[in-house]
Amino acid sequence: MPNLRIPLFITRILIAIFMLPWTIGRFLRAEQIKGVADRYYGPMGGLPDGVFFVIAIFMALLLLAFTIGFAKKISYGLIFLLHTVGTIMTIPTMIPVLTGGEGGNILFFAALPVVGAMLLLFLLRDQDTFLAVGK
Repeated sequence: MPNLRIPLFITRILIAIFMLPWTIGRFLRAEQIKGVADRYYGPMGGLPDGVFFVIAIFMALLLLAFTIGFAKKISYGLIFLLHTVGTIMTIPTMIPVLTGGEGGNILFFAALPVVGAMLLLFLLRDQDTFLAVGK
């Protein structure tokens, strides 16, 4: 098997960069994040601000663990699971683009290859050892 350490490390870092704006946004633009939650995930936007702050802290710690390769089965798995669920929730936004209708947003398709990269990284987590805390 070829040495996958560097390609997996690059994948991990690029996924972290992809997730970083959302993590920072949870702290800096909480109202906007609540609006996104309301639109795509149901009544979450009505939760108290304190709950969103706890979620923001959890997500920041999870992204940090993921980025440094700590507790890979848990951190890689949760990052993959949460992003996949979020992507599935946006399928109604993708459908109008596919059918030529109005109201869709082609940018939501960018989440799909990220799901694939996250799954790949999760499945190959034991070989992702370059600059990883959890070797």
